[in-house]
Amino acid sequence: MDGMQRVEVVGTPLEYEESGEGQALLFLHGEDGLIFSAAVREQLAANFRVIAPHHPGWGGSGRGRHLVETADLARMYAAWLEGFEAPPIVVGCSFGAWLAAEVAALRPAGLAGLVLIAPTGLKLGGRDEREFADIWMADMEGLRDVLYADAAAAPALAELSDDDFRYLAQAQEATARYCWQPYMHNPRLAPWLGRVVVPTLLVHGTEDRFALLPDYYERYAGLIGEGARVESLPGVGHRVEEEAPALLAELIRTSAAVPGADTPVLASRKAG
Repeated sequence: MDGMQRVEVVGTPLEYEESGEGQALLFLHGEDGLIFSAAVREQLAANFRVIAPHHPGWGGSGRGRHLVETADLARMYAAWLEGFEAPPIVVGCSFGAWLAAEVAALRPAGLAGLVLIAPTGLKLGGRDEREFADIWMADMEGLRDVLYADAAAAPALAELSDDDFRYLAQAQEATARYCWQPYMHNPRLAPWLGRVVVPTLLVHGTEDRFALLPDYYERYAGLIGEGARVESLPGVGHRVEEEAPALLAELIRTSAAVPGADTPVLASRKAG
């Protein structure tokens, strides 16, 4: 059934958008919520039943007092997945990819595949090294430069409605709640990533200026182990799902992280 749906999970009202038919694919959005991911979700809906929730604190989803940190959100999603008819493919973008990694560590056998798109969530550098650019200190021009390889790919703010701006303000508040301290990572996550046993595809852009460590994504995949593959997209920034939605959907469809897929696409690609 396409359109907006609602469900209650562990006492939390959860609003989600559903589209397409086929194997279930749980799409976990990034910091800005679902507002800018319509293109990639439409592409994915041609092959999958795409279930895209608004995380608690975003959109019409509730924000329970028991949801204090990202690990709490992951436990909530893991509980929701227990009610699915079959294990879904889980796809996450940025903050949503961090959530997806946490869910996969909690439910090693409960996923059919895992796709992490420019994931945050780990502290891999030294004590005084920053893993990620500070999105709250940047002005709009600086933020576009950090998140997009081409500033022209950023959303045109003049085209957004008042409701869109209210949604983004809500998203910024929710992101701060879960990601401010410690900044964009869970210091307890890394040792648990070895529990992830499903085929995993990690996708990132070569022009990602949000992740500051040059080998951050490769090291992230290394903690998951031999079942993880890394796909780097030349000319693409941190917001892969916005800059290259068609290519990303193709990678997901043909990836080893998707059961029954075509031949895996693992060589570097150019965004069309």
